[in-house]
This record gives sequence, C-alpha cells and structure tokens, in this order.
Amino acid sequence: MPKPERSALFAKIYGCLLGGAIGDAMGGPVEGWNYQQIQERYGHLDRLLPYEKEPAEHNHWAKQAGAYTDDTRLKHVLCQCILERGDVPERGDFVKALADYYYSHDKPIERGFIEEYFLKSLYGARKLIYGGHPTNGAIMMNSPLGLIHACRPRQAFATAFELAFITDGYAKESAAIAAAAVATAMRPDATVDSIIDEALEAAAWHRREGPLWPVQLEKFPWARFEGRPNQMLISFALEAARKHRDVFAIREELYQKLQVSPVGSEAGQTLAVALAMFVAAQGDFRQTIIGAVNYGRDNDSYATVAGAIAGAYSSVAAIPNDWIQTVRAANPEPDMRQLAVKLTELVARNHALEQRNVTDLERLLQ
Repeated sequence: MPKPERSALFAKIYGCLLGGAIGDAMGGPVEGWNYQQIQERYGHLDRLLPYEKEPAEHNHWAKQAGAYTDDTRLKHVLCQCILERGDVPERGDFVKALADYYYSHDKPIERGFIEEYFLKSLYGARKLIYGGHPTNGAIMMNSPLGLIHACRPRQAFATAFELAFITDGYAKESAAIAAAAVATAMRPDATVDSIIDEALEAAAWHRREGPLWPVQLEKFPWARFEGRPNQMLISFALEAARKHRDVFAIREELYQKLQVSPVGSEAGQTLAVALAMFVAAQGDFRQTIIGAVNYGRDNDSYATVAGAIAGAYSSVAAIPNDWIQTVRAANPEPDMRQLAVKLTELVARNHALEQRNVTDLERLLQ
C-alpha cells in the first residue's frame, strides 16, 4: 500500500476529523446565542474567536481561538477505542475506552467531562431524573463510526445505534443517521442528495414494519411520521433548505419549526439543522460551517456534525488552511493528522480482508 497520506481515503478521513473539530471550535464561543445576537455583534461570523467565558468540563478547556469542546474530545476517545480494537468497536470496547480515559486523568475538569458517560457505561443503567432526554452525547462524537464503515451506511447505522447508550430516547437513532451520512459521504461519487437519501434509507432498513403499515399509510398519509420524530424534523428542515438554498435565509423558518426544547438542544434538532445547512450550502464546506455556526442555539454541536459530513464529502483540500492551522495550534493533542493516518491504515487493512472474502465467495459461485 502506498503512503496513506497520498490517498483520497486519507483526504476524506482527515477532512471529516478536521471538519468536525473546526465547526465545534467556531461555534463554541457563541454557543447558546440566537442568530440575531450573533449577527448584531459579528455580522456573519466566519472566523475562529477566543472565548470570553471561563473553561468548563462540558465546554472549552482553553480560551484561545480554535479551542474545541467536549464534542470533539469525546470523538477522540472513540477514535482511540477504534484503534485499540483494531476493528469495528463493540459496546464493551467503548466502555473500556471511557474507563481508561477516566482513570488516566486526574484534573476535575478532565474527569468531569466524561464521568456521566463512564458511570452510565459501567452500571448499564438508564437515566432516572433525566431519563428520556434525547441529548447530544452520541451524535456529537460518532462520525468516526462512519469512517470505519466507509461507504457502508447500513453498517455505520447499526454500530452507532449500539454505541449510543450514553444518550436516551430517539437520540440513539439521530446519532445513527448522522454516522450513516458520514459513511455515505465517503463514497467517491457521493452527492449531497445521495448522502441524505442513503442515511435515511439506512434508518428505514433497520426499522421493522409489518405488512399492514403501507396499507395504513395509503389511508392516513399523515401517519408517515408516527413514532418517527427524526424523520419529521429532518423533513421540515430539508424543505426549508431546498426552498431557500441559502444558509442565512433558512434560519427564521427553522427557528419557527424547530422550537427550543426543555433540554436547550437535542439530537434530533442537531441532526436536522446540520443536514439542512449541508443541503442549503449545496455541500460547500465553508458555507456549511458558517451556516451552522451563525444559526445560533447549540451551534457548536450543529457545526461539529455538519462539519464532519461536509469534511468527509469535500475532503481536506476544501477546508481553509487558516482554520486548520488555528485549530491544530489550539489543540496539539491528539494530533488529528496522525489519527487520520492510523484510521486510514485500519480501513485499508479491513478492506483487504473483505476483498479476500469477496474473492472466495466469487469462486464458490462459479
């Protein structure tokens, strides 16, 4: 195999990792603002800002421009889990990765960021007081599952759903759809529409419906979203994105349709906004990030999901170099380029093993 850095596979994997980190770091300083507040102070925010608020366990740990938040830190824990497993991770692998991280860090801010996820994985218990809240815990971290399952959205969906135990409710499906979108974006001939279609098809494939359901839908077409909040939110968001084709013009309509929940944000809205910005930007990396950041609300999570998809789709060459350098300087560890190299080598190795299996099956079919 030639040097992995020279392959299109590496360019897409590195683009995905950087894209998510950049979206996270650009949205973090204005997280929680509405779009009017961002516009009043910055116009259209298109640069990485230093933080004004103090560091916190579920936010940034440094105040310099380019510092990312817990969204990307948890993603890197998952990357390490994949590399240590040397294959597609299972629940137990991720539990071990969470435990290893927890016990290898001593500072309260470092342990505090991961404690809830670690304890939940350790005891296997459901949340009680906050049970059912479809939080962003899984969707913000799981783009690497789309990378290890590159070009295989159904498999990405299945693995992401299994590892979404750190969240609750329909957020498990939200996270799985996002991973499937990344897996589809890895295809060399992917399009904006095919990424959306294949991600939703992966969700539909994993949903078991009885033979009478299509009959009922003919009688009651409104029921197509019954028990499917992700599909409903995505449908609303994509309708606005395809109507306006502008990441700024869609904000008011999305604000009306995607109301802020008691959680402040949730995975279904994160997925819907991320996909809407990607579609409105027609896959353009820079516009996707800027749109998600300037949307406001929980925009670091919106932009990390949108950035991962757009980065995998467009590859690292589409990412502005000044954004890359600022984020890498603010977050030297782990080295995202080296993470991308190792993931590329792992995906290539697994592909070679699969090719052998395909060849053997072809011989059996002759």
